[in-house]
Amino acid sequence: MFELSEKAVEQIVFAMEDQEVATVVDLESGELLPAEGRLGEGYATPPVWSSRDGFRLMEEFLASVRQPSARRELSAALSRGRGVFKAFKAVLVEHPELERAFRDFKIRAMRRTIGQWYDDLREAKGLERLGPEPEDTDELLSSDLDIRVLGLEEARPFLMPMIDEAEEESLENLPGPVAAFEMGKLKTEIAADPSALCALADDGEGGALGLALGLRTIVGDRGFGRIVFLMVKKEFRRMGLGSALLGALTKAFEAEGLSLVMLDSAFLPSELGPSLAALGFLSYGLRSLTRQD
Repeated sequence: MFELSEKAVEQIVFAMEDQEVATVVDLESGELLPAEGRLGEGYATPPVWSSRDGFRLMEEFLASVRQPSARRELSAALSRGRGVFKAFKAVLVEHPELERAFRDFKIRAMRRTIGQWYDDLREAKGLERLGPEPEDTDELLSSDLDIRVLGLEEARPFLMPMIDEAEEESLENLPGPVAAFEMGKLKTEIAADPSALCALADDGEGGALGLALGLRTIVGDRGFGRIVFLMVKKEFRRMGLGSALLGALTKAFEAEGLSLVMLDSAFLPSELGPSLAALGFLSYGLRSLTRQD
């Protein structure tokens, strides 16, 4: 059984994309050969990569693009009937950094497909599966996302629209009086503390993808940070952005000597729990409502 080296992967990726020429992989050498006369034992056809796979990949990539204008252009390209692939590529050409990012995104996806295919071949030969290679799940956040820690006045133009959006969204999960009470309490606290800190995820075009707000609380001769608001735009959720904002704000408090940080917000989803634990937050107390009709 051949070794799945970088060279072998590159050749198989080429074969997957070149759908006009039928090829097979020699299972002993890993060499890519014409398929004619070799569709038998000792050879395997490369993994299938269909136009449907390509379209799904473009949709997944679009979900990771943070710039509003580029998102709109790519979304419009995907909404076309004929020529969708050509239109998508044309938009990427106008955004070189996204073109590079998509190429890397596509290669990672094809590597996963190749890895699964390779493991299936190994298993068929009675060999142990190697399993998937570890991936950098924070790539968007580490390479493309700009998170800044700002003072309240500088962050206010971004904060207030986020609060308005959170207030409207809160009515989906909280009774009206409770949502109004919690939002009123939040706005009162913000107005009373002009020294609040904000962690902001920049969208690259003067807007914000998400924002976390923290206040300093002093009790006696000691103090702690208190994060009272976290909001991420819906289309950018489940990407680790909320955790990145909380992490940035926590580090900002720690840099001031406030090693204890509390997360105190009524507007956070319960599914955020595992991410909070990974950041070192431990739950305490309980807040509940009676069942609504």
